[in-house]
Amino acid sequence: LFVVLTVAVLFALVPQTVVFAGQSVDPATLNPPPPPQFNPTCQAVGSGTICHLAFTDPPTIAEGTGILCGSGNNSFEVLDTSTRSVDGRRYYDRNGNLTQRHFREVIAGTLTNSLTNASVSYDQGDTIIHNLAIPGDTNTGTETITGSLRIHLLNGGIVLVDVGRSVMATDGTILKETGQHPLDAYFVFGDTSALQPLCDALK
Repeated sequence: LFVVLTVAVLFALVPQTVVFAGQSVDPATLNPPPPPQFNPTCQAVGSGTICHLAFTDPPTIAEGTGILCGSGNNSFEVLDTSTRSVDGRRYYDRNGNLTQRHFREVIAGTLTNSLTNASVSYDQGDTIIHNLAIPGDTNTGTETITGSLRIHLLNGGIVLVDVGRSVMATDGTILKETGQHPLDAYFVFGDTSALQPLCDALK
């Protein structure tokens, strides 16, 4: 009887707002909440809350990439048609503030010459880890991206490879890179020759 009464008293002293490990957590109570379209399922753990996410973006159809090839009347923009699927986790501390985003994205698509419709295919897989410097503030911290993108000729053969690891500030500033990154060379550092193999394959 003494043990039963002791347990009852201790339970009564626990605040009703306490969430126990293994218990479901309403995503809307977290800061910031995971978007509903990410299909989040959140569960309490000893250190706070973990939310599991899984979603597929609507397909992009002939979307401009900003990659320009050729010159004069023969110049063209490379268009992208692709699908992207994401599987990930969000980690929140005991106060419900986000501390880390960790997800894997898989992209498959086609790059097309906007003038002639010549095309190549590509596949991409990345793991992104965003460690927030200030819990709950997604504009702080660093993002580490590890993965690869491979562009293929439709009849076989590799056109271009972008592979390795990048550490970035949340404003897009590249802090450190390893591997080969022709896309960053083109878009960030202005090296227009970096994507010439892609332009040649689409002529």
